[in-house]
Amino acid sequence: MPYTSYALKFINGLEDIPLYKKMEYVEDSLILFDKIDGRYVSVEINGDYEEEEVIEFYKMILPNLGWKEKKSLIFNRNNETLEMICKKEKGKIYVKFNIFPLEINQ
Repeated sequence: MPYTSYALKFINGLEDIPLYKKMEYVEDSLILFDKIDGRYVSVEINGDYEEEEVIEFYKMILPNLGWKEKKSLIFNRNNETLEMICKKEKGKIYVKFNIFPLEINQ
């Protein structure tokens, strides 16, 4: 069996944040701006999972990637804020990741 089947896939536009299990990128959801004050990224993924298991995965993995949870589902790293927004629709969980410069949220 090839080793690539075990390799982590990462979220489009967020090259250091892994995709949970077999969740998929929502087509055309990536918005990316690089500005002087930092980057603005918004991207959405979805899959057939329970919201709690997806949230638990990201709450466990994000601190290992340098993100510190400031409030529920809002993380800071260096000069950036990562916000996760979850919703359930037609039996699927949708998770939107928004990254923006830290100053905007304060």
